[in-house]
Amino acid sequence: MTLKSQLELLKTEFTTLKTKITTKLTQKDNTITQTNTKLQESNRKLELSVKENSENEKVLEQLLKEFKELIQQLN
Repeated sequence: MTLKSQLELLKTEFTTLKTKITTKLTQKDNTITQTNTKLQESNRKLELSVKENSENEKVLEQLLKEFKELIQQLN
């Protein structure tokens, strides 16, 4: 095998490896992007739940206060 053909073979192998690495990195990047998107959606849902729970807690506190007042009035 001549030096030129060996260089051509190395060039081909290098190109193949480069393509494989680039493809793998792109796939991993896409996976990370998808995971980040899912995490952001999940965080938004959690924030909404926390807000809703906080609002519900305020309503319950107000109801408790009103019940206490009613009990005092009945006594």
